[in-house]
Amino acid sequence: MKKIQIALVSKETLPVFYMINELRPDEVYLVGTKETKNEMHYIKDVAKNIGVVCHELTTQPDSMQDCMKVCDSVHARNGEDCEYCYNLTCGTKLMAFGALICAQSHKANAVYTDVSSYTDFSDFGRHDITRLLDTDTIIALQGQKVKDKKVYHYDAERTECANEVRNFIENNVDAYRILMNYYVLYRCMPDPFKSGKLSCYKDKGRLVVEYDDVEVFSSDYYDAFKMLLEGRWWETLVADVVARWAGEDKDVWTSVRFEPNSGMQRNDKNEIDVLVNIGNALLFVECKSGSFTQDNIYKLSSVFKTYGSYKSRGVIVSYRSNVIKPDLEEKAKEERVSLLVPNRSMADLFVKLDKVVNTLKS
Repeated sequence: MKKIQIALVSKETLPVFYMINELRPDEVYLVGTKETKNEMHYIKDVAKNIGVVCHELTTQPDSMQDCMKVCDSVHARNGEDCEYCYNLTCGTKLMAFGALICAQSHKANAVYTDVSSYTDFSDFGRHDITRLLDTDTIIALQGQKVKDKKVYHYDAERTECANEVRNFIENNVDAYRILMNYYVLYRCMPDPFKSGKLSCYKDKGRLVVEYDDVEVFSSDYYDAFKMLLEGRWWETLVADVVARWAGEDKDVWTSVRFEPNSGMQRNDKNEIDVLVNIGNALLFVECKSGSFTQDNIYKLSSVFKTYGSYKSRGVIVSYRSNVIKPDLEEKAKEERVSLLVPNRSMADLFVKLDKVVNTLKS
């Protein structure tokens, strides 16, 4: 018996595809509006990759009767000798009412889903979603794609350098301030660099910082300069912890760059420090070793909604607790961005990330 799924479509594509991927019908009829034509195209294109044929139908968002008429046409086209299932998760309320009435009149089943489970109307039970989406699929369902990324792998040498930088920053506040003030102003550093009691230079591939004629930092790691002055040290330490938290079975990418589609402005943010697939949703993590602004929060919110959908979440992991002021907390809450400040060992970041994920699944 042919399995047919009738799915209501809105701007949020993931709940529609969760059930296509989970139930694997033979055909899907996407019922959307003229405002969601792009979203139907994205779903249709991705569904081809798993061998599911999708058809696009248009209804009026504010007409229960029109949605019933459209859904009835699917039954008329295919006959009653099929197994029908309605996905009522998306669409407007009136579309959902119309589709539900149509499903009941044809004795068809219906489902309603969230990120990790769905309700089956045939038994009103909650069922776990067993087939999870990979990261590229989630991004493709937004009509987007990744331009460049690094698949996370633990690098002991890099982590050692990151810890050395952290120790230097914490124990040599004045020296670090002089270096950063110059680098932020000029975005470069002469070799050698001298300013008052401080000197910074390279010695046979080794980066050295001296203060008051005492060596306070040195590293022969190839990327030590960026680790020290561009915040890569904090990105490294955060990525290490996030990867351990996520587990080996989860996608963890770093230095992710997206390829904006033609509808995005050139100055829109399209990069993220750490990207984690937490199972049918993405966690977008920005690592801030210094201060940040409301604009940083807004841009992160824009990124996770554009490339990961509203089912995803943005997180800023800050090294410094004193930079998080009430106005930033208010903006973060408004934009659904979590502000996390781990302790010195960073062990508590596991619990903090768990809480973030639980808000997605609630």
